[in-house]
Amino acid sequence: MPAKISLPTRQRLRPLLPDLLAALIIAAVTALICLPGIARFAGVSLYDEMTHADYAYRIAFENRVPRAVEPLAGPILEEWACRPTEWNPDDSLCLLAEAGEAEPGQFPAEGTNYNGFHPPLYYALTGWGARAITALTGSNISLFVAMRIMSAVWLSAGLIAFYGVLRLWVKRRPLSLAITLALASTPAIASFGMQVNPDAAAVLAGTAALYLAWRVVHGKPSVLSAAILAFLVASTKLLAVVAVFSVVTVALLRAIVRIRTDSRETTLLWAGPFGGALLGTGLSYVLSEILTRMAGPPTQDNPIIGLSTSELTGPFTRPLIDTLAINADLVSVYWLPQELDSAIWQMAARLTGMLLIAAVAILLTVHRPLEGEFTVALSTLAGALSVPIVIQIRQILINNDYFAGVAARYSITIIPLAFACVGMLLAQRSWGPAVAWAGAGFTVVVAAASTAGVLP
Repeated sequence: MPAKISLPTRQRLRPLLPDLLAALIIAAVTALICLPGIARFAGVSLYDEMTHADYAYRIAFENRVPRAVEPLAGPILEEWACRPTEWNPDDSLCLLAEAGEAEPGQFPAEGTNYNGFHPPLYYALTGWGARAITALTGSNISLFVAMRIMSAVWLSAGLIAFYGVLRLWVKRRPLSLAITLALASTPAIASFGMQVNPDAAAVLAGTAALYLAWRVVHGKPSVLSAAILAFLVASTKLLAVVAVFSVVTVALLRAIVRIRTDSRETTLLWAGPFGGALLGTGLSYVLSEILTRMAGPPTQDNPIIGLSTSELTGPFTRPLIDTLAINADLVSVYWLPQELDSAIWQMAARLTGMLLIAAVAILLTVHRPLEGEFTVALSTLAGALSVPIVIQIRQILINNDYFAGVAARYSITIIPLAFACVGMLLAQRSWGPAVAWAGAGFTVVVAAASTAGVLP
């Protein structure tokens, strides 16, 4: 009798085994690239890593979100003081910090956490996860290193989700896996699996946008899905919703253009997700603001105000023109410490950037506007071009200044859409999987060798 009951269970699970194996491969490759980098990188990321670590620490150990601006916690200051950096070349500050005598003013930006305004989801899961890791490993892994490991977990989860959603678009399992591994081994993506930063959740955010595009294109009601996904994505980082809004805005414009020819139901299917995304994002923003205000007022002025901006003295259109297409290829501009990067990886990133642009352009050329491939390609293009401009407009309106350059990482959630375009393009050719595996195999080997210190 038990054998008769278990046989159907095996039959139901058997079709899932290849995808489960793919998920294990993705997790293993992510670990192969990120864990050596975490072990070898003794410094601190330029992307405000200590402020992000402080936020996670506050939630995990003080059971609260930080104020919008407040001094870093003592354990975070100690961790920073004891990591070699250009401004801290010897161990004198480390000795002071270990004795509890280091002052925030001895650190860059006055030892301040100026990122307390961010939403808490990434930090909560990262802080709690890191606390669990340190409890399980004892003193073998520090809390800060455990937080970096949690970023690798975020990245791995995003890549597995990307593989699953890409399988909806691209029916070929080997091709979907190859594209996912190529995405995992892109330095602009892999770097955030080696540092404490909410951009470690960027692949999940981009995957949410890709899934919404699939639902809309296939005529599935998506207002509630858009609201839920936008809420979750915005709860990791407000700017992470740019990929979701790229998709729902393209869908909305399509609905407006065809409002006279489409049925009312079809128009609502395409236009509705925009409203859902607005609702989810707005709810996340309001909740985040409430939590930040409950933490208390800032203890001091933000010490980095004006450091990366310039006063607007000429026409307001000048920064917009200068910013247009500044990060069009999405992946070739990134930051990694010298010990984890290599010349070959940099070359691969530049080549990948050109391939992404070509894939988007080809899909826009050969597909009709009503086809799903066209929708994803147009969303990718719209996001890549609009994000820097939107950031500049916000800065001009609020502070009457502008950024001299908008960092490429602000568009990081668009990158999964661009890689999906490559997968859709290669799926149309019999030789597509072979090309994808050749490229992915090369970049995975280069990425792993770079973070392990094998390549110069």
